[in-house]
Amino acid sequence: MTINSGTFFFVICITIASSLRDDHYEKIRSGAPAVIEDAQHFQIQQVFGLTTCAVLCLHMSCQEFQYSDTSRLCITRHTDPVPGGAISPGIGLFDTYYKQEPRSCAEIRKQNPAAHSGEYNIMPSAPQFRGIPVKVFCLMDDTHQLEYVTLPNENIGNFPKRSNSNCRKEHPYLVRGGVGRDGVTVYQKIRVIPSTMTVVRTDTTFTSGNKTKPHGYGKAEDCYSYEKYCKRIGTFRINTMGTGMKFATTLNWTGKGVASKVHSVTRTHDGAVVDLVCGGWCAGCVPMEDMVLYPNSKDTQQ
Repeated sequence: MTINSGTFFFVICITIASSLRDDHYEKIRSGAPAVIEDAQHFQIQQVFGLTTCAVLCLHMSCQEFQYSDTSRLCITRHTDPVPGGAISPGIGLFDTYYKQEPRSCAEIRKQNPAAHSGEYNIMPSAPQFRGIPVKVFCLMDDTHQLEYVTLPNENIGNFPKRSNSNCRKEHPYLVRGGVGRDGVTVYQKIRVIPSTMTVVRTDTTFTSGNKTKPHGYGKAEDCYSYEKYCKRIGTFRINTMGTGMKFATTLNWTGKGVASKVHSVTRTHDGAVVDLVCGGWCAGCVPMEDMVLYPNSKDTQQ
């Protein structure tokens, strides 16, 4: 059977109409003047209707299109400059649609049931990442699909095997309840929730080290001394360089446990690297709120 170009175009239109209903394109603005911030990346064309505009966007691999039902003008936005870029958007009010990329590993598996565990790009639904792709490692199996951020640099917690109970003499061992609690935890990946980009601090799936009970992510602890005036020596280094993300510089830590104390919180690399020194009498410090990731525009290593 031979299918002519007109029939093929009609089939494509029906497919795109379904895609619009299935939220493959998300309407992000309604009835507003055309938005053209970088004219050489836009093209304006007269079209038959909304579906035709969506088809053009699909075939031109654009990320966003604007359509006016009154003037039937279609404005497609492209990542790279295009020939004959927009000069004037004409008249009329436009609805704006954004091409919806997979928002989670579950959506990737739904679109491709054969998808295996590995690195993928998603567009998290977290408000701070609107329109910003994020690379995640998808841990895929038949029951769940989980998102992890791979950490190119060392993220490590150290619970030292040293004690100085009354802060008079340091010993190269731990006493009483501290025995066996020392050790190191290294995180290769951290689990995140795409809807908020909050870190699941208790997920130690991708860790290594010799601590019997691994550090929760972002927790520094020791069993050094019960004296409040004594120093603390438990450490944790957070380093999100190379991921394109970081934690808010307003994120802070608080002591948790007997004689717990935050000794210091040091931030470098515009807050992408955080060095914690905390501890207590088998205690330490934890974040005061959820550890939420934000885009880091100054990260050039990603």
